[in-house]
Amino acid sequence: MTDRYDILIQGGTVFDGLGGPGKRADVGIRDDRIAAVGDLTGAHAGRVLEARNRYVAPGFIDIHTHSDLSVLINQRMESSVHQGVTTEVTGNCGMSVGLVLDSPLFGLERRFMTEKATWHGSLSGHLRRVEDQGVAINYITLAGHGTIRKRVMGFDGRKPSDRELDEMKALLDQAMEEGAFGLSTGLEYAAGSFAKLPELIALSQVAARQGGFYASHLRNEGDFLVESVQEALTIGEEAGLPVQLSHHKAEGVRNWGKIHATLGMVDRARAAGLDVACDQYPYTAFMTGLSVVTLPSWAHEGGTEAMITRLEDPTTRAHIVAEIRRIHPELSDLSEDSAWHRIEIGACYGCRDLEGKRISDLAAQSDKDPIETALDLLLINPRSTISVIYFSMSEEDVRQVMRYPHTMIGSDGVSASPHGVQGRHQVHPRAYGTFPRVLGRYVREQGLLTWEEAIRKMTSMPARRLGLADRGRLEAGSFADIVVFDPERVQDRASFQDAHHFAEGVSHVLVNGRIALEDGNQTETLAGRVLRAG
Repeated sequence: MTDRYDILIQGGTVFDGLGGPGKRADVGIRDDRIAAVGDLTGAHAGRVLEARNRYVAPGFIDIHTHSDLSVLINQRMESSVHQGVTTEVTGNCGMSVGLVLDSPLFGLERRFMTEKATWHGSLSGHLRRVEDQGVAINYITLAGHGTIRKRVMGFDGRKPSDRELDEMKALLDQAMEEGAFGLSTGLEYAAGSFAKLPELIALSQVAARQGGFYASHLRNEGDFLVESVQEALTIGEEAGLPVQLSHHKAEGVRNWGKIHATLGMVDRARAAGLDVACDQYPYTAFMTGLSVVTLPSWAHEGGTEAMITRLEDPTTRAHIVAEIRRIHPELSDLSEDSAWHRIEIGACYGCRDLEGKRISDLAAQSDKDPIETALDLLLINPRSTISVIYFSMSEEDVRQVMRYPHTMIGSDGVSASPHGVQGRHQVHPRAYGTFPRVLGRYVREQGLLTWEEAIRKMTSMPARRLGLADRGRLEAGSFADIVVFDPERVQDRASFQDAHHFAEGVSHVLVNGRIALEDGNQTETLAGRVLRAG
C-alpha cells in the first residue's frame, strides 16, 4: 500500500532542530503532524512542495516578543511569518496585555489597542479573544510582573504591604493556572523598577510551584550589568526555578566586554545546578522609551500625570537634570562622539516628522543642551510613548553572546505589518529581520555558527525552555510547524532607516500542518493556536 500524505515536502536538506547535521530527506504531513521523515519516493500527497536546494527545519520559536501589543490588530503577524517564525512568546519585560484593565495605568501595554480590554484582566479571557479572532502562528504568553504590580499598587515606589504582596501572588497564581508559562520582569521600567529582591523572590516562588520559569529584563544592562545578572541568578536560586536572561547585552562603550564576566557567571550557576540561559537579537542597537533612557526611576512614581508635573515644574526639572547627569555621565558629554549622536527618535506619535532624527542634531538646531532637548521631547505628547533607538552595543559582544552555547534567538520585537497603522511609524528592524539576519549574516557570511547550531538556537532550545515536547523538532509525531528556506538567499532587508521590509529567502512556512507562506507569499490561513502551559 502506497503511503498517502496531505502535504509532502520533497527533495530538501532536513535539519532536525536538535543539533544534527542536515540530511537529504522528504517530509510527509498528515493533518497537523509530521507523519514521516526520510526517503518517501513513490508516496502520494494532496500537495507537493518542492524543496530541492533548500533547507527544511522546524518552525522558528521566538522566545522573546511583545506581540501581545499587536496581535489584536494584526492577527496575520506578517513580519514574523516571513521570517519563518511559527511560535511567539509574548508578555515579556514585565508587560502583559492579557492582564490589563481599562485604566490609564496601563497605557504602555495598551498603546496599540483599538478596543477595550473586554477580558477585564483575565488572562483566560484574553487568550479566548485571540482564539476567537484567529492568529497566523502559535501564541504563548508569560505573566508580566509590572502589569500585576500596577493592578495592585499603581505606580507607588515602595515595597508592598503583606496584603498587597498576597494580592499580587494571587493574580500571578491565577494567570499561571490560566496558561501563562512563567513570570517576566522589566526591572528597568516603572512600576517593576520599584520592586526589591524579597518581592521578586516571593512571586517567583509562585511561578515555580506552577512549573514556570523566570524571564528578566534586568534592572540595568550597563554600568550595573554584573550586579543585575547576580540579582536574577539569586532569584532563580532562592525561588527554585529556571532563569532566562532577556536580550542579553552590555550597553554603553565603557561597559563593552562585561559580557565575558556575565557569561562566566551563567556558566558557574549552571555548574551549581541552576537552569539558566539567555536570549539575544542580532543588532547593536536597542529600542525603548525615551523616558527609560533618561529619567531616574523616581521621576516615574505616581504614573504619567505625576511625571508631566515634575517635568513642567522648573525646580523639580532642574533636580531631574542634575540626577540624569549623575546617573548617566555619558549624557553630559557633548563631544562629536557623545552618546547623544547614537540616540535616534523611533516612534513619536505626537510628531512623526521627528522620527529617524538624532537627538544631538535636534539639540544643535534649537541651541539647547541635549538633556533639556530630551525632556522637551517627552512633553510633546506626554500621554503617548516616544521611543528611541540607541546604538550602544558592540559587535564583538553581539558575536560573543551569539556563540555562547546557552543563547537562544529572540527578537524582542512586535510582530508588524508594512500596511495600515503599524506601517506608519518607525520600528526596530528586528521585527522583520532577526532570524534571517542570524542565518544570512552570522552563519552563511561570517561562519560564526554552523547551520545546525543556529537552527537549534531557534527551535529545540526554546522549545525545551517552554516544555514543548512536540514542537521545535522535525521528526515523526511532532506538530508540523516547518520552515523551508534558501541558504544562499536568506537574509534580512529591514534597516534602521527603512524597517518595513519583509525578509528574503524563506519560501514556505507551515503552521500546524497548514501552509501559512507559499513561494514567499503569505496565505490567508490562520492556523496558529494559543498554547497554554500544562
